[in-house]
Amino acid sequence: MPAEVTLPKQNPNDDAAEVLRWLVADGEQVSAGDDLIEVESTKAVTVIESPGPGYLRQLAAEGDVVPTGAPLALLFPSLDELTATARGSGETAPTVSGPADGETAPTVSGPRFSAEGLRELRRLDLSADLFQERGLVTGAIVRRTAEELTQTGPAVRRAPIGPAKQTEIARLHAGGAALASALTVAFGADALDRAPTRGNVPPLPLALIIHALAGALIEFPGLNARFAGDHVEQYTDINVGVAVDAGHGLRVPVVKHADRLDPEQITLELLDLLAAYHDRGLHADDVAGATVTVSDLSGQNILQFQPRINQDQTLAVGVGADTSLPGRPMTLTAVFDHRVSSGRAVADFLTRVRARLLADR
Repeated sequence: MPAEVTLPKQNPNDDAAEVLRWLVADGEQVSAGDDLIEVESTKAVTVIESPGPGYLRQLAAEGDVVPTGAPLALLFPSLDELTATARGSGETAPTVSGPADGETAPTVSGPRFSAEGLRELRRLDLSADLFQERGLVTGAIVRRTAEELTQTGPAVRRAPIGPAKQTEIARLHAGGAALASALTVAFGADALDRAPTRGNVPPLPLALIIHALAGALIEFPGLNARFAGDHVEQYTDINVGVAVDAGHGLRVPVVKHADRLDPEQITLELLDLLAAYHDRGLHADDVAGATVTVSDLSGQNILQFQPRINQDQTLAVGVGADTSLPGRPMTLTAVFDHRVSSGRAVADFLTRVRARLLADR
């Protein structure tokens, strides 16, 4: 016997809802929890999930107004049973087929958020970038994603804030001073051109910078951290987010465990992430877990700029250059959270990053 998929009550004032869109085809096999259909009540667009596994038989058409409790679809335990039932009633049995040769299956672009999805996105303070490849994003999807990020996020170790730093933070807040400051170092781009190639892949300049940055963060763990109110949490992993905005919106894919990779490996990782960005194939895990972020505008001949510090981070690094100037100068600008670090520590850090870049060149 088939199981019914019925329209649940959307809110106390609604006795019906309109079918907006089926998310699976008639006759398609589904699993428990799969998104089946979008319906709209007076207050929200909701996605109804499959209550169990089976083969779907649509009973309502897009545009239908269906009363609460009415069946929207049937779930048959087997395709043979669905087909036999359709033939017995004189209807045309649904067919299931893949894309024709040379075609690609249709995809649903996004993200689009239901009213509950937007509320949960704001409540949990998540980035919409995490849902870029989804269709309609419901509250349940946002909550599941938040749980996954909590489970898979970078590990931290707690570090106390000393009395002197606590006093400094209090004065910054009381005086309305900016909590972020920036320092810059410069060097010639020619130094990166002389980087040795140890494998078959010439390292990208950005990969060399990420490699030097990650190595320096091992020596300066206080910058690979986040401010947590009465203490600082230092990340045990070094995951470098790379801001990318090349026609498909701003995304920040992450090079995980960058301190364990050589420049050639980082180059390959960057190329894979950039390819996924251009193919709109980045997944939630690809843009999650960054502990520091790098923004690179050197290709646009922007010599120096101050990137924004991302949430739950202390450090953002801007890579600038102007190849039209003598010596082809490049810059690294570190924007840092004054509540976690200090100008002197960041100056030492930048000096160390530059020294690592220029070593053996």
